[in-house]
Amino acid sequence: MTDYIGYEALTQAAMRGVVREALRTGVEGNGLPGDHHFYLTFQTRAPGVKIADYLIERFPEEMTIVIQHQYWDLEVHDG
Repeated sequence: MTDYIGYEALTQAAMRGVVREALRTGVEGNGLPGDHHFYLTFQTRAPGVKIADYLIERFPEEMTIVIQHQYWDLEVHDG
């Protein structure tokens, strides 16, 4: 079946929006409530990703992190 409306892209954008807003809520408040946490997997060489060189050497393609209790200077941006 042909996907004329780009369902997969729409779904991915919606999911990113949910995570973005949940992280903003945590950043603007006192952290994520209760035992909530996020597993975030990202491409280590994607434009805008800023991580230490030793991490890029260890994870040359992608990396998964857990955001839960301890994080500092987290910035959440659109796009």
